[in-house]
Amino acid sequence: MTKNEQPKLNNCKPDDVFSLFEKLGGFEIKESAKHTKITHIKSGHTTMIPRCKRVNRFLLKSVISKYLISTLKYKSDEIYKHLTC
Repeated sequence: MTKNEQPKLNNCKPDDVFSLFEKLGGFEIKESAKHTKITHIKSGHTTMIPRCKRVNRFLLKSVISKYLISTLKYKSDEIYKHLTC
């Protein structure tokens, strides 16, 4: 995968998305009524993922680009190797 190339994202199951955060490590995952709150332990930054049958690929792309890459400075290669959907 080249620097600007990203794999095509599918609509993932919420468990696949939560598995990504568990594999990356350093996140606290809390369930609420209809969403799951994911908090980065060191920085305190949070994001919310809806608990539904599938997580929309546009929401997933936003979480990856804005939360993981821009805010928390993870590398895209590291993220996409752990994402299994």
